[in-house]
Amino acid sequence: MSKHSSAYNSLESNHYSAYRPPLHKLILSKILKDRHFQIALDVGCGVGTSSLALVPYAKRVIGYDPSHAMIEKATPHPTITYTNFIDELPNSCDLLCFFGSLEYINPVALKKYTQKLVKGGQLICCDFEVDYQSILEKIGLEPMRTDYNHSKNLTDYPNHEGFKEHLRQVESTSFNCSKEQLKSLLYAEFENMGKSTIVIDSSAFERENYELKASLYYAAYTKL
Repeated sequence: MSKHSSAYNSLESNHYSAYRPPLHKLILSKILKDRHFQIALDVGCGVGTSSLALVPYAKRVIGYDPSHAMIEKATPHPTITYTNFIDELPNSCDLLCFFGSLEYINPVALKKYTQKLVKGGQLICCDFEVDYQSILEKIGLEPMRTDYNHSKNLTDYPNHEGFKEHLRQVESTSFNCSKEQLKSLLYAEFENMGKSTIVIDSSAFERENYELKASLYYAAYTKL
């Protein structure tokens, strides 16, 4: 997920660009299936993981993140345009995506984005939550505690009329990652929590590869 704030620094973007869980493609396959769009606007794109996942579903993808550091690390693709300037966003799109960014978007800002979505266009909001607790206990670090709402969707906003919800789902999955990839994930999470001074000792990991459990949250809407 991408913090919807220009406060992200280069260290955080380094951790994000090093590795992100392979869950964006999985979520999109469940929501969009074989649908195709002209312009997809990815709000809070971070280093571009979600934008890349959107490529098979749209002729053109616009990845927006207010963090210059994130956009600098974004993975290039011929059909993706990245920007951290809101004035450079298209006037209209037929697919509007929020991958883990709604938690940082207030109702006023949300309306600015939804106004760009054409009638009949699709809006999706999704996120995932990785369970690190057992790993943290084994390597001697305190459990992560946060009030971040991974399941946030349009129903959490006032005046969300004008959209018809046709899907809302919570489910579990798992994925495999290496020890170094796991370290990048943990560092990114600690940076998000303002705990940038934490040092993770590689020798604390017992294995070279890990299977991590994750919860998926996603909802989809059509603009009326």
